[in-house]
Amino acid sequence: MMWETIIYWVILVIAALSVIAVSGSRKTASTIILAPVVLFCTIFMLQGSVFTAMQHPTMGANVGLGMAFLTTWVVSGILFAVAILIAFIQYSKKNKA
Repeated sequence: MMWETIIYWVILVIAALSVIAVSGSRKTASTIILAPVVLFCTIFMLQGSVFTAMQHPTMGANVGLGMAFLTTWVVSGILFAVAILIAFIQYSKKNKA
């Protein structure tokens, strides 16, 4: 479970950094503020769920941990989609000019 958590954190950080990197020289408030806030909120939620699961290993079905992992994947996917959309818009603007 610990290796999975580390891999999910790395994927989430890469997703947030890709949004910031693709935004280019014109960084809006949403890319400067929103991406790190979403990143750290999700990381803290995931970290808390993993810590709770490690402290209470005899707990039955850990729904909170599963939801934390699911939320991490959803947020990572959304951040990657936003990065691809920003890159596509910038590519389209360069080709029109």
